[in-house]
Amino acid sequence: MRKLSKWVALAGVLGMGTEAMADGWHGYASLGAGIALDHLSGFHAKGPALHGYLGVEAPVGLSLGLLAEVAEMWGEKFPTAVDPNQLESSQFDYKAVGIEARLRFFRDKPINPWVGARLSKSWSNPFTPDDFGELRRKKFDTTSMAIRVGIDGWFSERWGVSVASAIQFCDVRIPEDIQDVCFRPIQSVIAGPVLRF
Repeated sequence: MRKLSKWVALAGVLGMGTEAMADGWHGYASLGAGIALDHLSGFHAKGPALHGYLGVEAPVGLSLGLLAEVAEMWGEKFPTAVDPNQLESSQFDYKAVGIEARLRFFRDKPINPWVGARLSKSWSNPFTPDDFGELRRKKFDTTSMAIRVGIDGWFSERWGVSVASAIQFCDVRIPEDIQDVCFRPIQSVIAGPVLRF
């Protein structure tokens, strides 16, 4: 209980602003590009990712917004069923649309760290080996989640740059034995311009 109260107190201190942009309601729009990385599965997939966010923030620093994200990753190569000497890359992709809540700290300062949580609908069409080792493509749609941390740096009251990293759960599903299971968590790293209005 004491540990929990310490974390609550820390969040309260970080969330307190003073003047300027910390006052009132604000909108945020960002568009970023980066990379999606698979560190945890045996495929070692990676590839480009795009992310867009549009949200509204209350005076306390808590915001809620809509997001869209797409990524295309390529992983380990496997021999094809037709010619075992020919190798073909596994492929993982996803498209996610959903909502994200963010809590921003030091909102009256030129640099604002923030944390976020996402709930979304994801679609993927991975190209992975089946039980016989043959690469096959299958379509999936699933509910996915992500935990995101980021930092925004401001050049002016309205324009800045945002850098964020996320750990994403179940954006991609793959066939495994009888049932379809969630792919291992994927990390994304995104950077791009952010607008405050």
